[in-house]
Amino acid sequence: MANLKGGSYEKQLKDAFHRLEAFGQGRHGNNDHLTHSDGLASKREMYLNDYKEFAQDNGFTEKLNQTMTDANISTFLNQRVEGLKHSTQENYTRGFSSMLKGLQESNISIPCQGSVFDNKVAEIKATALPDTRTGLAIANPSEKIEQLQSIRFESSVLAEIQQNLGLRISEAFEVVKNLDAHYNEANGTIENLIGKGNHIYEAGTKMISSELVEKIRACENVPCQNTYRNDLKQVEVEKSHHWRYTAAKAEFEKKIESGVEYRQALREVSEGLNHSLERENMTLFYLSKA
Repeated sequence: MANLKGGSYEKQLKDAFHRLEAFGQGRHGNNDHLTHSDGLASKREMYLNDYKEFAQDNGFTEKLNQTMTDANISTFLNQRVEGLKHSTQENYTRGFSSMLKGLQESNISIPCQGSVFDNKVAEIKATALPDTRTGLAIANPSEKIEQLQSIRFESSVLAEIQQNLGLRISEAFEVVKNLDAHYNEANGTIENLIGKGNHIYEAGTKMISSELVEKIRACENVPCQNTYRNDLKQVEVEKSHHWRYTAAKAEFEKKIESGVEYRQALREVSEGLNHSLERENMTLFYLSKA
């Protein structure tokens, strides 16, 4: 079995994508795990980029496939599917597993065992009960951010981004790491930010203060996502996604207080969360949890 080719993770991703590619090849009587459609190719590009970011955050130096141990894949999946619906968690886990099988069929050495994915799916199914918890919005966000400053300045900045912009954890990290690619100084907005499902946040929906921009520029040692989550737990914030509930509740209440009609407020909050405009029910779900 071989390793992925290339001296950088970007080149290794290209090699992996090329090895999986099987466009135009019939699947009748064929049980391989290669990439036979554009739709699957898009998903696998996301999987590979997600894992590359995880590897970079953790400072791995081996070939990308060599880092795919049971422990690393388990940690990656736990972090990546946090906050997603149970069905989405299961689909992501199964899809990632299928991709690794395809790489193995392409003669790439993958040290991860299939049991890691079986165990994760079993865990997801076991917890797929209706979540009736409410009150997930953070009651005193400013105080939590202040407490984080005494633990790690960068974590306090990440939390402030999530609180003020309503971003997912991966999106907040993207803003910190690549501010110049997203900050429109003339408009005071964050733009060209890709969210879940490759949906780009609507231009003009993410206003950011110059003070927060300066804090982002002052970040020197951005922690990995797992370290950030641990910092949050130290200040009794259970999950990073709770910042999204907090932001949704605050934004909806602000719109209602300013006279925005109820349904219109739901649509605008949905847009700000990077949900489709038709998904008023998702905004209602966030508000019910908050």
